[in-house]
Amino acid sequence: MNALIGEAVAMADRLFQDRRDAGRVLAGLLGHYRGRPGVVVLGLPRGGVPVAYEIAGALAAPLDVFLVHKLGVPHHEELAMGAIAGGGVMVLNDDVVWSRGLSQETIRKAAERERRALLRRERLYRDARPMAELTGRVVIVVDDGLATGASMRAAIEALGRLRPAMIVVAVPAAPASTCRELAALVDEVVCASTPTPFFAVGQSYVDFTQTGDAEVRDLLRAASRTGPPGTGSPAAGGPPGERLPGDRPQEERSRAPSVHRQRDAGGKEMSGMAETGFATFDSTVNKTNHVLRAIEEAYGWPKGLRHRSYTALRVVLHTLRDRLTVDEVAHLGSQLPMLTRGIYYGSWDPRRAPVRMNAGEFMARVRSTLPAKILEEIDGDVERLVHTVVHALREQVDEGAWEDIKSIVPKDLAAVLA
Repeated sequence: MNALIGEAVAMADRLFQDRRDAGRVLAGLLGHYRGRPGVVVLGLPRGGVPVAYEIAGALAAPLDVFLVHKLGVPHHEELAMGAIAGGGVMVLNDDVVWSRGLSQETIRKAAERERRALLRRERLYRDARPMAELTGRVVIVVDDGLATGASMRAAIEALGRLRPAMIVVAVPAAPASTCRELAALVDEVVCASTPTPFFAVGQSYVDFTQTGDAEVRDLLRAASRTGPPGTGSPAAGGPPGERLPGDRPQEERSRAPSVHRQRDAGGKEMSGMAETGFATFDSTVNKTNHVLRAIEEAYGWPKGLRHRSYTALRVVLHTLRDRLTVDEVAHLGSQLPMLTRGIYYGSWDPRRAPVRMNAGEFMARVRSTLPAKILEEIDGDVERLVHTVVHALREQVDEGAWEDIKSIVPKDLAAVLA
């Protein structure tokens, strides 16, 4: 797998005028795909479409959208139990399913609700045009930037089930750590800028005005009308010249992802869901799984009780996060493994003032937040639990990134991360 971080040395903090400008920059980094047969550019709506439009035009490639909707846990929607994507593809994070005790019926209802919403949006964007055929194609999937990379990762997982010959991820701006993690999933990752520290996608743009549905629809229509002669339509049968939106190249699997039967929290095989495309997130890349397993091994907790390790991780991360300023929160979040960031940011209110506390007060706050059952399981030794969680996280973070984390933590908490 290859990760191309475009101009990262000279232009780590490049500023784009707007999304179209970012697309033109990425197009220059993707020039080796111009003229290559079977290339399709996919934009992730909404912000990824203007970027992809410029790429598709420069590469003389078809343009389309690829929609991904998160499946949130009921009453805790910020926690993703999976995602549903275009073409009827769905993926599940079975660790969340198990840890939250989610039944097949609960998941099915959430999936059907999001499927209907996704189909409505697809009709809005495509008019009567069918989705492009992606099997055997070189797919360049584009967004306007990545923070945690969760949406892009879900798109990659879903696209893999559609059997493309190659997947390339292209984005104007992202943390270098996110690019490296995605590079393990795809054939190529192309990123034009890797700001350090990375606070938000919008910091890389002069004009980051929200992209509207009308703009997405207009760009897709324009691409279908004005595509270069001879490019033809996507295999799905769109009009001549139709292009698929793509941001910049990203490494993707050239092989199909593994498929296996899913079971709900009660152990019942969810055969219907597996047949419609559920797949677990790749455990070799999901560093959060390794963090949770390390905590479980330290206390002898079985995976079937993963809610314990998840809760321990969440409480420690949230307590640390709530001690930091908004800028420090963003800096720390950019250094964490991709899926761990979802836990880290859960229920965060940036308007809340930092909670001042020293190391002793930190431990007391963790103790007051942990459920009584977990306190009993750890014999009340909160300090050991905190250090277990910190050690598990450290094993999954680059040494340089860990030093960055330590540098932004207030001195009175330095002992917590030692």
